[in-house]
Amino acid sequence: MLVACQPQVVSPGVSPELKHSWEVFFNNGDAEAVAKLYSPDAQLVMSGSPVARGHAAIQSTIETMIRSGVKAHIDAERNFGSGDLAYVYGHYSVLEKEGGHSVEDGHYIELWRRRDGAWLIDLDVNAAGPSPPSDDAH
Repeated sequence: MLVACQPQVVSPGVSPELKHSWEVFFNNGDAEAVAKLYSPDAQLVMSGSPVARGHAAIQSTIETMIRSGVKAHIDAERNFGSGDLAYVYGHYSVLEKEGGHSVEDGHYIELWRRRDGAWLIDLDVNAAGPSPPSDDAH
């Protein structure tokens, strides 16, 4: 009799330090380091923007965001892996500047795949939610 082997689900699937490195690299202005977190054929999908496919397009997209002066804050609410696949899901905020007000809030899901022992992002989908209330709103 054959017994099906169930892959073990682990949390975290991707180390918290690796996951957090996206935010650190971005906030330090290092678009190249951010792009290197993605696989060569990865896709970055953001609300209201064309899909960025591959390192060059992802790096260009990140560079544009960095030049605007915004900063990112990213939480990981779920981080599960099984074998060579993992997903991370959470909330993000785009801040007008370091310590500034949020100009965009939303949720994301990343699909990571381990290749030759290294975890890389294959798909990163970000969905912006309603705009945060402005300080001028009464």
